[in-house]
Amino acid sequence: INYLVFSFTNRKATVPYITPPTEIAQTRRRRLLINGKSGTRKTTSILTFPRPIAILNFPGELGWDSVPDNDPEVYKRVWADEAKGADARKTIQAIEKEALEVIASGKYRTIFFEGVHHFVSLVMDDVTDGAYLRGEEFEPRQYGLAYRMALDHITRMSNTNIPVIGWTCWAESKAERAKRPGEKAEDVPKKVLSALPGQLPHQIMGRFSVTLYQSLKVRKDKAGLTVKNERGEPVLDAMWQTRQQGDILCAGLKGPKEIVERIPTFLPADYNELDAAWTKAEKEAPK
Repeated sequence: INYLVFSFTNRKATVPYITPPTEIAQTRRRRLLINGKSGTRKTTSILTFPRPIAILNFPGELGWDSVPDNDPEVYKRVWADEAKGADARKTIQAIEKEALEVIASGKYRTIFFEGVHHFVSLVMDDVTDGAYLRGEEFEPRQYGLAYRMALDHITRMSNTNIPVIGWTCWAESKAERAKRPGEKAEDVPKKVLSALPGQLPHQIMGRFSVTLYQSLKVRKDKAGLTVKNERGEPVLDAMWQTRQQGDILCAGLKGPKEIVERIPTFLPADYNELDAAWTKAEKEAPK
């Protein structure tokens, strides 16, 4: 559906606006970005999504070790050629060809793309003729082209009839501003954002109605004491943060205020928990 169409006829522009159908909002709720540092069980959380699930790993992503090999409802695809010096453009084309074939098969209720930060590195390498991954200088304006290519990829994959589509991305601490004269780098305030170059961590937030930050939290009992396993180690639970709080900026929900404000800031990293919380918030919101 095109929300805005320009028709240049007799030098006059017609701009027909429409009210987006309700089903568009429902679909956007099921286009997700999960950010998190390495080892926070992002891949494991994917297994809670509606099945059958297809998981496509971008070149360089190794989270597929967490996906079982013998589950008939989980289809995983891993990039086979990790050779250095591979042609970035050909790799990007091969990735999209594979993704579109999986989508066109119509077999899956959920498709997840693992490690979008790796895909963005490929795009940056392509637009800079290899300078990005070689650590060489390049024209700053090339960032804009790379952003557009990466965001266009997300749009193409999202605008399909697959019920749920998601991406995972590493998260990292980034400086809020440039270092001032005489200031130490460690003194510059930092926030946790998607591990993407330049302004893309901020821009990518605009492409998703659901952006989650995943981390591991120590489990507490009703008395507030740490729960430990049989080895005496603290039990850790994977949790999703649904909105910005503290140093975490790579989380947020888009929707009617009276609905999203009712969704808890922290939820177990389980799609069923998120879906149930959203449904409950819709029922409780004033009409």
